Formats: sequence, structure tokens, C-alpha cells
Amino acid sequence: MSVTPPALRPPAPRRPPAEAAVGPGSGLLPKGRLSRPFGRTDLGTAALVAVVVAVLAQIPLLTNRFFYLWDDSAAEFLPVWHRIGADLLAGHWNPLVPGMWNGGNFAAEALFGIWNPVELLDSVFTALTGDLLIAAIVIKTQFLVLLTLGIYAVCREYRAGRAAAAVVAVALPFSGFTLYFDAASWIAGLMGFAWTAHFWWSARRYMRGRLNPAVPIVFGLLIVTTGNPYGLLGMVVVACALAVESLAADDRHAIWRLAGVSAVAASAAALVFLPLVLSAAVTTRSPGSGIMNTGFLVPGVGDLLNLSAPAYLPHSVSWHMAFWSVPATYLAWFIAPLAPWLDWRRVMRQPRTLIGVGLLAVVYLAMTVGPSQIWLFRWPLRVIEYAYLGLCVVLARALTESPRTDLARRRTVATAVIILVGGYLSWSAQPGRAGTVIAATALVGALSWLMVRKVRAGRPLSRLLIGGTVAVLGFQAVAFPANQNVTDWHPQHDVASMKQHFGTLYQGNTLMVGDPLTEADRLGRRRVWHDLPGGSLLQVAGVTSLNNYTGVSYRAYMRHLCMSYYGGTCQSLYTNLWRKDTDSPAELADLLRLQTVVVQTQQHVLDALNPPVVPGKKPAKPLTVPAGWSVRALDDHTALLNRLKPLPWPDGRVSYTASSAHVTADDVASDGVGETVRYTGSGEVRIAALLWPGWRATVDGHQVQLKGTDVGIIKVLLPQSRKGGSTLKLSFRPPGYKIGQAMALLGLCLAALIIALWYRGKRRPRVRVSEAAAGTSDRSSSTDS
Repeated sequence: MSVTPPALRPPAPRRPPAEAAVGPGSGLLPKGRLSRPFGRTDLGTAALVAVVVAVLAQIPLLTNRFFYLWDDSAAEFLPVWHRIGADLLAGHWNPLVPGMWNGGNFAAEALFGIWNPVELLDSVFTALTGDLLIAAIVIKTQFLVLLTLGIYAVCREYRAGRAAAAVVAVALPFSGFTLYFDAASWIAGLMGFAWTAHFWWSARRYMRGRLNPAVPIVFGLLIVTTGNPYGLLGMVVVACALAVESLAADDRHAIWRLAGVSAVAASAAALVFLPLVLSAAVTTRSPGSGIMNTGFLVPGVGDLLNLSAPAYLPHSVSWHMAFWSVPATYLAWFIAPLAPWLDWRRVMRQPRTLIGVGLLAVVYLAMTVGPSQIWLFRWPLRVIEYAYLGLCVVLARALTESPRTDLARRRTVATAVIILVGGYLSWSAQPGRAGTVIAATALVGALSWLMVRKVRAGRPLSRLLIGGTVAVLGFQAVAFPANQNVTDWHPQHDVASMKQHFGTLYQGNTLMVGDPLTEADRLGRRRVWHDLPGGSLLQVAGVTSLNNYTGVSYRAYMRHLCMSYYGGTCQSLYTNLWRKDTDSPAELADLLRLQTVVVQTQQHVLDALNPPVVPGKKPAKPLTVPAGWSVRALDDHTALLNRLKPLPWPDGRVSYTASSAHVTADDVASDGVGETVRYTGSGEVRIAALLWPGWRATVDGHQVQLKGTDVGIIKVLLPQSRKGGSTLKLSFRPPGYKIGQAMALLGLCLAALIIALWYRGKRRPRVRVSEAAAGTSDRSSSTDS
């Protein structure tokens, strides 16, 4: 009879003691199988979390249907994506759209993701949808879901339980800054943040030898090609944090793995960001702005301590107001009230596993309360979500561990004090909103009371914490329906109606004279923006507008046209349009090839055309109508001027030629960017397009020099033509494109090498096992013989 050795016998089952529900290792939440993260159960949990977040993302729309079509999203991102998508559907991919003038250099802007496949697909979707509002809701829900999946995966990678990871993954996407700034307005920031979370978990898992390197490489490339510098900074900080983890674990091989995938991702940076840097000489956005502190969007340390107060509105320098109209530093209602019950000593019993998380959180917390600008990075509030991501990972680990139920009264009092202090500070920041603060404090208090009861009873909390997040989100949607610190463009969003309205009114190159924001304050936004939409919204209607929203303003153009970054102009521009240019006999309106001018007057249109004479009062300056133009009133404050005769050279962009040059024909290249001009003689030709770095001109195959006028438009000095005429060709390629191509190609080669080495390493153990088995078989055969 065989006897099993004692060391191999399974231990006898023991009945757990009654207090095991709250004993060591039981956890506040149901724990997942920590030995096998990302198994089938994880996929189910992740899918459920994604569905929950997708549904919750619609709650802000119940009180503000324009919630996701707000500020920069309405004025810039959605209109430009619509334009890019329309071009792609027509078979064109253009890094520059000359007809958009100041806002058409997509390569230099970087933020529109012209190298990012996901953003290009979203651009096509925007163009096909036919409604900017629907496109905004779908795209932003998509990235909130991607973000929550990334958060869940990061927490699981750091051995948090499934329920704990799900709780923080649902909470963080609806934190104050992420929801009210990134999701509502600055969508590029949300994209960069979401891809950074995915790069974090995938890079760490690959470093442990548990994932194909193609996964972190793809996420890293998606970060870089988004064009958001904060996403790129996030990738760098995450890589540094993971490197520190590997050093602490004395794992040199992991560092080399990390360096490889990071280098591949960084190889696309030249392609994306070099056009921005090399175009800086002609723009108002200088890449070397140094370090300064104006206090703009800089939260204080006290603001961060109120991360669980849903109605706390910090004071800070910002747009339009001296305080924030939304709870920008809010994270989750349960973090501070639950803190006294968490066993932080057990969380930190293996500090080396969280050293990278701690480093990331500390670095970003320091940046959040740091100077308002460091080089390209400005407005520190933008990085608060990265600090909160590190905090959420630690919190998920703490939720996975068992709670502390000793000294229950003291802990209960501590929770109550935390809630009351948060309520008081919320009231003291905004005493005029006492009712909102009381309601928020009562809501958090009631949820915390239920939470404490469950903790003391040893019952799981996941449903309560997520349910509380839903309740608080609903409360904030009612109390703070919109971010009033940024601009509400109240955009028209139906593409068909916009084309029907503007397409018939505004023909050819259209310039709007007036500042829509100033007039909106005087007349009301709906009334003003019906005929003078802000930003790049006219692009959606197919209008060739000279007024566009841009983050890289062309300096000479902006100065000469007295134009703001969002396309508004001063009233004096109207008279300047009909003046002779400084170095040519042509008027500015002709050099810009204007065919339509929309003017918002500061007085009634009829009074502007024929100012009434009031005794004892200086008569108002009339709105003169130049020869060759007609005028009519669109409404009582908006006049529309149309050119009566067609422009010369109707097939292209030539706007002026010197008397010695005889342009016989011209034609726009098929991609809508370049220009082809046939000419005889010699002399100066001007092209109605801005001279962005990257333009190149040749005459009969020989390169010629380009110059810019004081407005910034292209001026070409044509050499004497050949007998029978010569051909001028203009083409555009983003500056640094060859360098970017070479770096990207090098990165692809490196990626192929890394993936090949990974597959080779995966095969080696199998080969060794096969060889060992073969050797055993041989020895067995020789023994038998």
C-alpha cells in the first residue's frame, strides 16, 4: 500500500472564524483571481464596466444637450474633423488646406491627429453622420469607454481585485477635470490620457514577459500621433516610473524591453511635432516660452484636498470668471470618507511594487501645483487627471485589502469630520451657492453612512460605490450643467441646414468682420451667431472662410487683419480692406480674392449705411460700400457685401500680377493644395494663400524663391519665361517631413526586430523541452536494447 508523503498531502479544510469577513485579506470588495489577471472573468467585468460608463456618459446630456459640443470641440475639433473626413471620402489626405488660411495647417497644429488611424476614422464618421452634435456624443463616449478600460487594466496589472478596479475605473472618467474640460471641450487631452493608460498596463505586462510587444508599441504610437503634448509627456513619465520599478526589482532585461517599445513609439514624434516646431518662426506660438507663473489654471494644495466634495468650486485665474464654475478638482465622493477605514499598512507592505505608481503620482501632483507654464506645457490643471490615475491605482489596491474595523467609533467620527469640513470649504468658496453645497454634503453624508454600515458588517461595497458615483454624477449634471469658464459657441450642428443657409449666402472667399464674442454679449449668442458663427464652423457648410479657430496663429496675417485666434476681428478691418497694399497698387480685398464680406455693425444696419443726423451730436461714421460691391441687410445688425464682377483667374488662387507678367492660364492641382500657373514674360505674382514653411516653388523644374507679403500671402518673383511660356508649380510638404519619415521608418524596423526577438524567445523554451524529451526517449531506447 502506497503512502502519500506528508509534504504532499493537501491541508485539512478549516472552518474560518466568524470574524473572517473582515479579517486579513478578505477585502472591502469581492476579490478577483489575482494569479490570473486578464482572464475570461476579467473580460466580462471589463465589458460590463464599459457598458456602464457608456450609459453614464449620457447623463450630462439630460440637462445640457450641447455638453459635448462645447468650446474648442464646437469651434475647432468637430468642424475640422468634418473637413478632414470629407476630404478623405473624396480621396484626399491633406496636411494643409490653403483655403482655410490661418486654421488650415493641420500638420503644424498637430492636434487633429492626421497621422492617427483612430482619429481619421472618427473624422470620416463625423463627415458621414451629418450632425456635429451626434458625432461629438459618439466620439467622446468612445474615448470615455477607452479610458475606463485602460484604468481597469492598469489597476488589475498592479494586482487589484476586479471589483476594486471596476469601482475606480467608473469613477475617474467622471472626475471634474476629465468630464468638464477634457470630455466637454479639450478632446485631444482625453484621447492622450486614454491611450496613456493603455500604454501603462501593456508596457508593464510586456516587461514581465506576459504580452506581445506589438500591443504597447501600438498604444505608444497612438499616444504620439494624437498630437497632444500632454499625452506624450504622460508616456515619458510612465516609462520613467516603470524603469524605476525595474531598477528596484533589479530586472535589467525589463528595462531594455521598455526602452525598445518606448523608442518605437517616440520615433513618430518627429513626424507629428516637427512641423509645429519648424513653423514657429511665423506663428504666435513660440516653442521656447520658458517658465512663468501667472496663476492661470493653477489649483492650490487645498483645492486638491477637497477631491471628494462634489460642490467645491476652487478660486483660480481663468477665463471669464475669478473662480471655476464646475468642480474641476473633484475625483470621487468616497475616497476621503473611506480613507480612515483602509488598511494603508497592508497596502504598503510591498512598497517596491508601487514605487512606480507613487513616482508618477508625486511628479504629476508637483506639476499640478507648479508654475502656470513650463516650455510648451501650460495651465497645470490639465495634468491633474494623471495624478489622480496614480492615486486610483493605490486606492484600488487598498480596496482589495481588508478594512480596519478596530476603533470603529473614532473612524466613524473621522469620516463625519471629513464630510463636514469638505462641505464647509465648499460653502466658504462660494457662499452664494449654499443650497447646492448643502445638498451635495447631504448626499455624500447619506452615501457614507451606508458605506460605514457595510464596512462594519463586512459586506462588499462595489455596488454602493458605483451607485453613489451615478448619484453624484446626476447631481452635478443638474447643479453644474455646463463649464461657463470656457466659451459656449452654441453652434449650429445640422450639416444639411448649415449648407442650405450659408451655402447660398456666402459664395467664394468669405471674410467676417466683427467679433462674435463681443457682439454676443451685447445682442445674445443665438442672435449673433446665426449669421456669424465662431471658430471654424463655416467649414462644415462648405464655405471658404478666412476666419477660423487656430492654436498656431500666423503672426503677420493675424496682425494685419486684426484677427483673434478664434476668428473674430476688430471693426477697423472693414476700412482696411479697401486700402491699397503697402507694396502694390492692389487693394487688400483683391489680394485675398474676397467675394463675400459679412459685417456685424455696432449700430443698426440702416443707420450704418445712412447715419441719422442728431443735433449737437457728432455723426456716426457711415459704412461705406466700395465700387464693384453690393450690400444688403441680413438682419438689423448684420450686413452682407457681395462682389458684382467675377474675379480674374477664376480657376486658381492668383490674386495679383505685375504689369510685366502675363498669366495666360492657371489651374489648381487635383489635391486642392498645390498650384500650377502658366505665364509669359516675367515679374511678380501673388497667390492668395499663406506662406507657411513647407511651400516649394519651381519654374520649369527649377526652384525659385518664395517671399511673403506684409499680410503673409505668397509672393513669387517669376524669371523670364521661355519662348511659348513657362510653368510655375507650387507644392507643399510639412517642414521636417523627410526627417519624420526616416525616423518613422527606423521605428518600424525596430518594432519588427523587437517582435521577431519576442517570438524567438517564446519558441526557445518549447525547443528545449522537445530536445529534453527526445534525449530521454533516446536513453530509454538504449536501456531497452
